[in-house]
Formats: sequence, C-alpha cells, structure tokens
Amino acid sequence: MKNIKTLALLAVGGLAVCGFAIAQVHNGHAWDHGAMQHHADPASAVKHLAAAFPKFVPFDVNKDGKLDATEKESIAKAIADGTLEIPAHTPPNGVKPSAEMMLNHIADVYAFLASKDVNHDGALDEAEQAAIKSAIEKGELAGLHGKHQPDAGEDHH
Repeated sequence: MKNIKTLALLAVGGLAVCGFAIAQVHNGHAWDHGAMQHHADPASAVKHLAAAFPKFVPFDVNKDGKLDATEKESIAKAIADGTLEIPAHTPPNGVKPSAEMMLNHIADVYAFLASKDVNHDGALDEAEQAAIKSAIEKGELAGLHGKHQPDAGEDHH
C-alpha cells in the first residue's frame, strides 16, 4: 500500500511540473528535454493548463477554488487507482520534489487557474485563457516556481 501511495503521489508531480515549466519559460530557462518542449511559449502552456484544469475541478468538492488536504488526498487516490492520469514530465534541475510538495504545488496552480475561471463553469474559455496567458507573460506564476522544491530557498533564476 505504501508503494502504491508513493507511486500515486509521484504521478501527481506531473501536474506540478507543468507549473514549474511555466515559470521556467517565463524566466528564460530551459530544460534539456521533457516538459519544456511542450511549454515552449506561454500560449502552449495555457493550452496544456486549460486541458488539465477540468480534470481537477471535480476534486474541489466544496467549490471554493482551492484544494484542501482531503481534496488533495482524493487526487492521490484517483491517480493510484488509475481514474486520473497526469502527463509525465521531467522535474526542473532533475530534482524530484516530495509527494507532499507536488500536491501542494498542484493545489497552488489549481487555485490560480480557478481564480481565472470567472464564470465558474470548470472550463477555461478563450477569454479566461487569454487572461492566464497574460498572467504568465507578466510573471504571476513565477512565484510558484521552486516554492515546493527541496531547495526552494535557492535562486534558480
């Protein structure tokens, strides 16, 4: 059971890395391979996030635009049982954050995206995606970069 939970939580990291990728793109850093090829620019990152966001909306049971501890645990269980799939990505600098760090990062990215879902329909329409793209270009997601990494105190920029 411990191994299944660990695997599930590691898979959750895929979404967390998406957020890291956005911050890397914004700051001009690039990974050698993996997720950065998909997130070569803010528009492609927005497309990816807009596709992923609706997968997490059902886990926000209380519909407050945030993922609490119980909701994050539900995400981990859904990954473990195969009902939620997250794309595999290479973590920044090859450093894999802990499962807890990944879930916290996912919650942060979800809260950001939920705040941009102005009509609260659980999907990001063109206007909402444009707002996200603008936010990425302005560096509003850069604060999430490294926040939940083991060496978050170091400057990666």
